[in-house]
Amino acid sequence: MKLTLEKKILAGFIICSVILATVAVISFKNSEKVIISNQWVSHTHEVLYQLDQILVACVDAETGERGYIITGEENYLEPYNSGKSRIADLLAKVKELTADNPTQQVNIANIHQQVDLLTGHLDECIQARKTAGFEKAREMVATGRGKSLLDDIRRKIDNAKAVEQTLLAERKQVSEEDARNFNLIFIILLAIIVLVLVVVYFIISGNLRALKKAEMETAQKNWTLTGSGELIKEMQGNRAPGELAQAIINYLAGWLDAQAGALYIAEEDNGHLKLAGAFALDKLKKERAMIRIGEGLAGQAAAERRTILVTDIPAGHFIISTSFGEMLPEHILAVPVIFEGALVAVIELGSIHGFTALQQQYLQVVMDNIAIAITSSLARERTRELLEETQRQAEELEAQQEELKQTNEELHEKTELLEKSEAELKTQQEELQQTNEELEEKANLLEDQKERLELAKMEVETKARELETTSKFKSEFLANMSHELRTPLNSILILAQLLTENKSRSLGDKEVGYAKNIHSSGTDLLNLINEILDLSKVESGKIELEITEVNLSDIAESLRSMFNEIANAKSIDFTIVYPIEKITHPIHTDHQRLEQILRNLLSNAFKFTGKGGSVTLDIDITAEVVAFSVIDTGIGIPESKQGIIFQAFQQADGSTKRKYGGTGLGLSISRELAHALGGEISLQSEAGKGSRFTFSFPVKFDPSGAGQPAKPAKVIEIKKPAEGHAKRLKKQANSGDLTEAAVDDRYLIQENDRIILIIEDDESFARILLDFFRERNYKGIMAHQGNTGLSLARYYRPDAIVLDMQLPVMDGSEVLRQLKNDPDLRHIPVQIFSGYDRRKESLELGAFDFIKKPVTQTDMHDAVDRMEDFIRKKLKKLLIVEDNRQQNEAIRELIGNGDVKAFSAYAGGDAFEIMKKEKFDCIIIDLGLPDMSGIDLLEKIKGSDDLNKIPVIVYTGKDLNKDEAARLNKLANTVVLKTANSKERLLDEVILFLHRVESNLPKEKQQIIRKLHRTDEVLKNRKVLIVDDDMRNIYSLTNALEEEGLRCITAENGKTAIGLLKEHPDTDIVLMDVMMPEMDGYEATSEIRKMKKFGKLPIIALTAKAMKGDREKCLEAGMSDYVAKPVNIEQLLSLMRVWLYR
Repeated sequence: MKLTLEKKILAGFIICSVILATVAVISFKNSEKVIISNQWVSHTHEVLYQLDQILVACVDAETGERGYIITGEENYLEPYNSGKSRIADLLAKVKELTADNPTQQVNIANIHQQVDLLTGHLDECIQARKTAGFEKAREMVATGRGKSLLDDIRRKIDNAKAVEQTLLAERKQVSEEDARNFNLIFIILLAIIVLVLVVVYFIISGNLRALKKAEMETAQKNWTLTGSGELIKEMQGNRAPGELAQAIINYLAGWLDAQAGALYIAEEDNGHLKLAGAFALDKLKKERAMIRIGEGLAGQAAAERRTILVTDIPAGHFIISTSFGEMLPEHILAVPVIFEGALVAVIELGSIHGFTALQQQYLQVVMDNIAIAITSSLARERTRELLEETQRQAEELEAQQEELKQTNEELHEKTELLEKSEAELKTQQEELQQTNEELEEKANLLEDQKERLELAKMEVETKARELETTSKFKSEFLANMSHELRTPLNSILILAQLLTENKSRSLGDKEVGYAKNIHSSGTDLLNLINEILDLSKVESGKIELEITEVNLSDIAESLRSMFNEIANAKSIDFTIVYPIEKITHPIHTDHQRLEQILRNLLSNAFKFTGKGGSVTLDIDITAEVVAFSVIDTGIGIPESKQGIIFQAFQQADGSTKRKYGGTGLGLSISRELAHALGGEISLQSEAGKGSRFTFSFPVKFDPSGAGQPAKPAKVIEIKKPAEGHAKRLKKQANSGDLTEAAVDDRYLIQENDRIILIIEDDESFARILLDFFRERNYKGIMAHQGNTGLSLARYYRPDAIVLDMQLPVMDGSEVLRQLKNDPDLRHIPVQIFSGYDRRKESLELGAFDFIKKPVTQTDMHDAVDRMEDFIRKKLKKLLIVEDNRQQNEAIRELIGNGDVKAFSAYAGGDAFEIMKKEKFDCIIIDLGLPDMSGIDLLEKIKGSDDLNKIPVIVYTGKDLNKDEAARLNKLANTVVLKTANSKERLLDEVILFLHRVESNLPKEKQQIIRKLHRTDEVLKNRKVLIVDDDMRNIYSLTNALEEEGLRCITAENGKTAIGLLKEHPDTDIVLMDVMMPEMDGYEATSEIRKMKKFGKLPIIALTAKAMKGDREKCLEAGMSDYVAKPVNIEQLLSLMRVWLYR
């Protein structure tokens, strides 16, 4: 039976295993014998030692006895007593050790007997000394009996030791022999293992070589079969001979790695070969498209009907053409293609590498397939040509027959018609005369009607053009009026704001009051312009809707925060009520337009409700319809006026002496917007008792029903959840049926409650956090959008905030930036839980800590513990590491205010030692330290598990190279360079990282911080290009921006702006008006973007049109962002900070 390689390897492994097991067993047995032998050797040594100890004990006893006899003192008996007591134990021990040796047992018995005699004699001598005195005792010793007994004992012990010495020699010899045998057997077995391994190695290597050879043969067969199969696929289909030949030569050249090739097809009956397919041939070779059989290498192969391989190629015979030049192949192979004994074609291939035997064998294998394919293609070609010829002849014959038949029929018909014509000609002539008269009369009538229709059509077209022109003029008028009104209004508002701020302190309170009135009136005028534009868009039907899923609780919270201050100012009771069990139902409508309608209705309610009244927003939702009811206890509307208040520019009291102002556009716009959303606004009111406006619309927007009023909703009175309803709310919250407003604790907050705001778009994780914080005795408020969270933070002022970084509407980083820029909120610690690794960004913006998701319970507990420790810690600890003592003291004075305890260190080593003893909340480090670099100290801090979470501010005047800057960027939370106003910046950063309450600071430090935030480093000394054709705008913007530390250059149109940019390539940002003469803002921006240097230059559009699509048009032109006139300076500065910071 022939064993496989696997079985051979297994057999070798089993043999080696058996041998190894045998070695192990034998080794174990031999080692056991060696151990036993060694044990017996040790046993003999032990017996000898014990015998010596018996003799020593006897000598000690005799020595003690003699000392006592001589001196008579008891202490000399101590060796005697000690030796006597040891003798018994030693004899017992020796007797036990020699229990296996009868001879030794006899010797031990004799020794024991002699020892007893000796101890008896010694006792008698001692007793005589005690009773009879020294002389008596001396006489007994002088007899020599004691010495004789001791000598006997010594002889008997020597006899016993001699026996043991004999045994010791024998046992040592046995032990040495066992050791030698063990080594010999081990070496023999090891040699056998090595021999077996060598034999197994040669057996396996031989099998592997055979396997490798078989694999190579299989690979060659697979290569041949794969090539054959793929070539057959290439030849499939009804291809023409030329197309088939080209496909064959392309594939063969690629598969055989040939650099050139040609395929000639044999012409029938003329002895020529025609070039049908070529691969990488030179032009000369292609021109020789026809060769005779016997001519050239291909012709010779055809003539001899055999394969020819040529290696010495004559110049110019077979040139390979490439885009880099021409080259000669080193090997040419010509193979005839034979089918049933007839020459079909010749394949000629050229290669610079040569053709292997496998490649030549492959060609012989595929030649039959190629012959069949070419023969079939030629046959199909001939068949097709014959078929076409036959069809053409048949069609010509059929056409001739058809023509002959048609000619005969025409002749027959003409004959019949001629006969009938002669009979009917007279009758037709009479009827024709009468018909002509009737047709002439009808034609005159039709011509008259056609003329009237053409006149009516022209009149309709004229009216339509006039209407279109009027509508266009109206839109253009409104847009232009918006521009013309906003342009001067822009200057008025900016200059009025500057006067209101009164930074130069040159205006009195009265003048500042005038400026405030100007600004307020300008803002009202702007609102009026916006309302007129809204009305025009609604009337023209150009209003565009953005239908999204709307959360009703978000709408309610937004309106609550928007109107709470108005309600408080007018002492009006403002409530929002809704059914908790239905508030989670999503609706699909335009969020912006819905909020606009409700704002208009609530604004009217507050305007017409006096002090002490009430305004209620009642929300009801059914399966199909949502209803918002705005109920007020104001002046009401008489029934006679209820029909006109929805008309544009109409009010219930339209007299010149009316008490309440307004344009009368709000309700008109709201009604049209309601129709656009597929809803309706209804009114119930009574003069002097208040009004109820109900806006009802479909739960899901239906474009086909837009413009048609929805069914009015059933009015249900819904109350805000009472405090005693808390348990039921919690139960519903746990079931997951409520939105964040109903699930969280915002309606259950009492005075002195600890409040946590959770801003997280993952509702499941937000609820987990809410339950967790409730267990920690917090009242939780949830928000799923960034903008909602920011509003809730401003309204509730929580003790701490948990924030996700990836949020809808407003990103987490923007929420954090706005929180830390708000003096009333920046002290609140913000804990980041995010799935994106934005740790450095978060900490630089002032986050308390950053933990990457997924978050464990331990992470949450640790984070809350740190936050609570920080909040409870009224006295914050700050470490200042600065070697200059004066600067160190100056920083302490700058930062200190009673709520911060500052520690000073003047060297890196000292600082690190202080950090081990004290727990700091923030560290300020200078880079120039005497004993180590500040960067090295930073690396030590960040490398310590106990210190790496402490915020570190680098405060240095050193010029940093790229490497230092990169290292600092990784290690420090922020870097403040020592400049003219760096101390103010340092104070701001310390306040940010220590989360200090800005209002608790001294007033002069509050002013420093506010001033810093207005003239920050991002804007200071930056160059801005203002492009506007209105000099009033340029004047007002220039004054406002220069006060913020910006340097301004101006241009009156786009063309001038491009020239100025070339003169001032260091320009940092451009403010571009859109509507300008000569070259407008769009064209100017496009031209600027064509210049590589200004490809990323921030360009902010300033436009007064404020029409739908303007922003998109600006961005398409290449502008970075968009601000509508009149420009809000704070908004513009904020936008400029964002783009300049990037």
